[in-house]
Amino acid sequence: TEVTTHWEDLDDLRRAYPALKVRNQLRWMDTGRLISSAGISAGIDMSLHLVARLAGTSLAERTARQLDFDWTRDPAA
Repeated sequence: TEVTTHWEDLDDLRRAYPALKVRNQLRWMDTGRLISSAGISAGIDMSLHLVARLAGTSLAERTARQLDFDWTRDPAA
């Protein structure tokens, strides 16, 4: 299973869960079953991705606009 987390915690997560493939340099990732993010603003991007996945891109875009948040859709951006 692939996951990501905040850059300060990558090594700790690898040590605590050696079976996980911990990815760095990703703001968030969606493996289908698990969704993880690399920090607070990355978590907002991930949350908007989840809104889009579950309720449609239009709602995610409206939500980002309501938050006055520049949604980064690309997890590697």
